[in-house]
Amino acid sequence: MEVGSIDMAQASYAELLQKAKPEIIRDNRSHRRALKTIESLMKKPRLTAAEGKLLDLLARLVDDYEETVYPTPYVAPARMIEHLMNARGASQAELARGAGISRSTVSEMLKGKRAVSVDNAFRLGAFFHVDPTLFLERP
Repeated sequence: MEVGSIDMAQASYAELLQKAKPEIIRDNRSHRRALKTIESLMKKPRLTAAEGKLLDLLARLVDDYEETVYPTPYVAPARMIEHLMNARGASQAELARGAGISRSTVSEMLKGKRAVSVDNAFRLGAFFHVDPTLFLERP
């Protein structure tokens, strides 16, 4: 998936795809190649639209592979909130203020008495700078 000799700044998306030859990642070798290409794109101060599209595609392929090989274990939303609060050194009051969620709601979520709503998941995600889906119950 290396885009080596092509002038990526002048290349169209089709040319980048032809050179990179992205495909579903099924082994460590392909994974390393994709990461190498991602790294070369990430080092650029500014990406063209075509390079941005290629980067998005490669990131998705890498993410899919890594989720299969190294699945993220499920952590209950209350435990995730607690962990992130501890890592950040934030109190319940600071979390409530910073995320714009009432103190009582934060307390109930931490005790497992209240599920995290989608709106509150986005507020928590913004506060902790993480993916909001970490705070949603899984079926």
